[in-house]
Amino acid sequence: MTLTDSAREIAPGVYSLSQRQGGHVHAFLLDEGDGLTILDTLYDTDAHRVLDALKALNRPVTDLKNIILTHGHRSHLGGLAVLKKLSGATVYAHTWEADIIAGEREAQRVSPLPRRPLRAYPLQLGLALGFGKHPPCAVDRPLKDGDHVGPVDILHVPGHTPGSLAFYWPARKALFAGDIIATWPRFEPGWKGFTLNFKQSRDSLGKLTEVSAAEILAVGHGEPVVGAGAEQVRAAYKMAEKW
Repeated sequence: MTLTDSAREIAPGVYSLSQRQGGHVHAFLLDEGDGLTILDTLYDTDAHRVLDALKALNRPVTDLKNIILTHGHRSHLGGLAVLKKLSGATVYAHTWEADIIAGEREAQRVSPLPRRPLRAYPLQLGLALGFGKHPPCAVDRPLKDGDHVGPVDILHVPGHTPGSLAFYWPARKALFAGDIIATWPRFEPGWKGFTLNFKQSRDSLGKLTEVSAAEILAVGHGEPVVGAGAEQVRAAYKMAEKW
C-alpha cells in the first residue's frame, strides 16, 4: 500500500505519523486488525495527516477505537478534538493531564531561559509564555500504571510532566516513550527546557530500561529507532544520570 509522505510503517501494524511543526513531532497509529489505536494526534488542529493515513490504509475513521495521549502539550493534542468528533473513539490520558487536555487548566509553564537543544527553543518559549493552545477535548477514561488499552500496556513515566505516559506493545516489541526521550535534533533523554522534574525523569528512564525486549523505540520528537530499542533506552538513562 502507498502511504503519505508523513506516514510510514515501521513494523507490522505500527505506523509512524510525523510533521515538522511542533518539533518534528510524531504520533503512532496501531492496527490490531479489528480496530485502530492512535498514540497522540500531532500538532495540526485539522488532523489531516492522520485522516490521510487512514484513507491510504483504506480504513474509515470510525475504525479508530482508542486515542491515547502521552501528555498535555499542544504538539501532541492538535488533532484530538477533530478525531474524537469524527470517530467517536474513547480518549485516554493520565488523570493529572486530563483537565489540561479538556481546556480547563493551562499546561504547566516552563522557564523562558534558553536550554539546549536551541532548535526547540521556540516551542519552549511558547510554553513558557502560555502560547500554543489546542482545541479542548474531554478525556473519557483516566489511565494509571499497569493499565492496558488496545494492544499496549500503560507505563506511568513522570518527569517531563507529572502525568506523562509511555506504552509498550509486547507483540511488536515496540516501546513508545513519549517525550522522555527525543531523537530530534539529537538523541538525548528528553529536552531539558521542558522537563519539569529531572529526578523523576531519570527514575522513569530507569523504569523503561526494564522493558528489555524492546526492539523499536518510538519517541514524541524525532524519528523512531528500529532495532536495538532497549539499548537506546539504556543509553538515554546513562545520559540522564549526568544531569
